[in-house]
Amino acid sequence: MVRCPLCTSPLDPFFSRGVRDPSPGDYQRCRGCSLIVLERRCWPTPAFEREYYQTHENRPDDPGYRRFLGRLLAPLEAQCPPPAQGVDWGCGPHPVLAHMLRARGYSMQTHDPVFAPDRPEARACFDLVTCTEVLEHLHDPIATLGEMATLLRPGGTIAIMTGWPPPAAAFHRWHYRRDPTHVAFYGPDTLRWIAAHLGWEIHLPAPDIALFRTPRP
Repeated sequence: MVRCPLCTSPLDPFFSRGVRDPSPGDYQRCRGCSLIVLERRCWPTPAFEREYYQTHENRPDDPGYRRFLGRLLAPLEAQCPPPAQGVDWGCGPHPVLAHMLRARGYSMQTHDPVFAPDRPEARACFDLVTCTEVLEHLHDPIATLGEMATLLRPGGTIAIMTGWPPPAAAFHRWHYRRDPTHVAFYGPDTLRWIAAHLGWEIHLPAPDIALFRTPRP
């Protein structure tokens, strides 16, 4: 039986692509946490991921991309205001969000498994980790979220941006599933499952945004 990569519950069929469908494969939905998962045989290799990421046009001089990332700024500042210290996890080749946060008074480091693989050496000394357009790529999400949490002081924030899947009837039109490096999709129910499983607080201030807070002393 195929199991969920997040909670290990069984997966049920959810969406089968048609002959001309641009999805990389079919999808299942988890019975336990509602995660929508690309069939495992279609998950990309690290080499394919590196090559594909280099086609992304997420550049610092793109006003549309900056507006997109800017949706995170007000909710993040409300929960974890500057001058906080943070890490932008999965920053890509152009750490646009880190630059935007520095301009607002944050002290930011960057980490990306492909483009900036050196991880911050310090543990339990950061106030926040930002993780934008990353969660949907993770092959072992609980392990990666746990790594992020080790960087944080008690009561630290993990700020997530990821596309929430639409209702099942509209899934066939959803552009987000066409990216072949997106292996799983997280809606509000799945994000709440993560918070409950890890013992974190969660705030969902706007669509596609989740703010986790790790336990305080």
